[in-house]
Amino acid sequence: MGPHGVRTAVAALILLLSVAMAGCTGAPEYDGPVRHVVLLSLDTTRADHFGFYGNTEVKTPHLDRLAAQSIVLDDYMTVVPTTLSSHVSLFSGKYPHSHGTPRNGFTVNDDNVMLAELLRDQGFATAGFVASFPLEHRFGIAQGFEHYDDRFDVLAQQVPMQDERSAAAVTDAVIEYLDGRDEAGNLFLFAHYFDPHAPYAAPAPYDTLYDSRGGEDLPPWAEALGLCREGGSPELFERIAAQYAGEISYMDEHIGRLLDALRERGILDEAILIVTSDHGELFTEHPDTTCFDHGWMTYQQDVRAVGMIRLPGGEKGGMRVLGTLANIDILPTLLGYLGIDLPQGVDGAVIDFEQPEAATGVRFSQATKPASRKIEAGSRWRNSKKARCVRDGRYKFVQVPYARQAALYDLRQDPAEQTNLLLNPTKEARDLAEKLRAKLEAWSASANPLPSEFTATQREEVRKRLEAIGYVEEP
Repeated sequence: MGPHGVRTAVAALILLLSVAMAGCTGAPEYDGPVRHVVLLSLDTTRADHFGFYGNTEVKTPHLDRLAAQSIVLDDYMTVVPTTLSSHVSLFSGKYPHSHGTPRNGFTVNDDNVMLAELLRDQGFATAGFVASFPLEHRFGIAQGFEHYDDRFDVLAQQVPMQDERSAAAVTDAVIEYLDGRDEAGNLFLFAHYFDPHAPYAAPAPYDTLYDSRGGEDLPPWAEALGLCREGGSPELFERIAAQYAGEISYMDEHIGRLLDALRERGILDEAILIVTSDHGELFTEHPDTTCFDHGWMTYQQDVRAVGMIRLPGGEKGGMRVLGTLANIDILPTLLGYLGIDLPQGVDGAVIDFEQPEAATGVRFSQATKPASRKIEAGSRWRNSKKARCVRDGRYKFVQVPYARQAALYDLRQDPAEQTNLLLNPTKEARDLAEKLRAKLEAWSASANPLPSEFTATQREEVRKRLEAIGYVEEP
């Protein structure tokens, strides 16, 4: 073999070795039942504001249309009614007292195995777009995302230093990303919408959609909350709730734009798409706690959430799953569908689409407020003395340890939780309450949280920004 032949042989060998090394070190190419995964999160969004959950007044045509093509989770709840902690549960499949992030402003422990990490390791491009400061990357929630867009508009409409961005801006950012990506690969897309969060200030024309006066003559947000706590007028509360409904309809419009963009680019029908809300919002239904807020209690208005799963091509569209489910069930359900092994320590279970009336089991939820040193002191888990509940079928048992209160509700007969069956209990109610109390206390005692710290860097900035969007923190 002459010199040229030797050089050619060596070059060929180097090429073969480089290809082999690339195959060993590069990310695998996922070859499962779908090409893409899309997850949409709606912050502070009550399920009872959508047509597909029975509302006949609030206009949500895009999500209603999507629901008709999806498997709708009728009795779906969050395991914690606060933004950061709820999203960590969504991404890890764990209860907060396992993943360790107690509330906003704390860090997500790196030992948690998160959804974006799992999909990235399977060869998915991972892109996240968030709309509020509690999900900024500094808190560790961006684990596994190769592209994480947490750019916020600085808005000072009623509350100063409120870091968020509008539904229009989120959808615009996602479309810009889609237009610039390589369309050949697998994609995990996460988009978070924040508009229904307080203060409710729907943009025109949605500000007058449910109240012709819009925000005219409404007091500033802090004053409105003060009137609420002191017994303001029902008319005022109805007008405030009308602005919340306007925010929901505005958000629906821009989610519709995103769905159109996914459809036009051939992504939607090759994806499994999940829509969930991180928690609801309490209005004035329960005078024993704060109004137009969340995180203090575990009433249904706080913990019931939006949940739907659209399979590729709308398969099984229109199915309703009636059993009690929670956001910790999303990760195992998604991974099971994709054929990806579950990480250790997951608390959720796979949703069985073949048995839509079957409950997956008992589910728990726990409040994150008040963020009081007195209440949090002396406990392994910061939230252990705060309001908590257990759901088992139609019944819900609630404890508030720091207030020494307990309640039992029959949600089939009393979905608004207006009648505490323990105030004038029958023997059956007492026996049931004791069984559920034992389950709830055993679950609480099982707390084994990973370490999480309130962000020491820029502590004052974090505190002020969280206060500005309604989270008064006392780390």
